[in-house]
Amino acid sequence: MKHRFFYGLKPGINNLSTKDFSQKDYECSLLFQTKRGAPVVVARHKSLDIWKVQNGFSTVFFGTKAEALAYCKGRFLDADGQAV
Repeated sequence: MKHRFFYGLKPGINNLSTKDFSQKDYECSLLFQTKRGAPVVVARHKSLDIWKVQNGFSTVFFGTKAEALAYCKGRFLDADGQAV
């Protein structure tokens, strides 16, 4: 059994901002989480119309936001822990 003590805010994506996950060419628009609580980033390329869903080291690219959100549906959870 592991005992975990948190000092300050409890870890979770509620405490994170989309600006934290924006990169040089990609602007983060949505944050989801895995069932284990790891962040999942849905981002749009700033000059091209390309969307990506990044989960850890895995990245999947899409042509539209609707396709990216359809990929996330059923796989990831929102900030409140509800299915997307």
